[in-house]
Amino acid sequence: MTLDMSSYGKSRWVKTHPNHVYTFGALEPVLSILDVRGFALHNLFLMGFNDDCGTILFPTESRAENAAAALEPAFETKVYLFATHEGESVWATDYTRRALDGTTLSAFITNLTLKDGRQVIKDGRWVR
Repeated sequence: MTLDMSSYGKSRWVKTHPNHVYTFGALEPVLSILDVRGFALHNLFLMGFNDDCGTILFPTESRAENAAAALEPAFETKVYLFATHEGESVWATDYTRRALDGTTLSAFITNLTLKDGRQVIKDGRWVR
């Protein structure tokens, strides 16, 4: 028996799609990429804040591997055992968008300067 991903869809911030597909964040472009590349959209939980990087949870390792294959080479991917939920394994595929030259884009703010000129984040750390 594989885990029913509907257990992840109980939050008010999670959007429910047909076939037990759940998303947290603005991730419909990633669903479109998977769909166009022939990946079956069912029984998954996709989370992230934008379509540049995120994590997709699956009830089986083979589905996680297939999602990673569908996202390559546009995204760098990593498949791993995410957790055990109610006695069942939950597998994850992390993805990060690649630039045209093949390097991965940073999804984190490494430097931030406010309009008044104060730098509040430098090299990924808060400036005091």
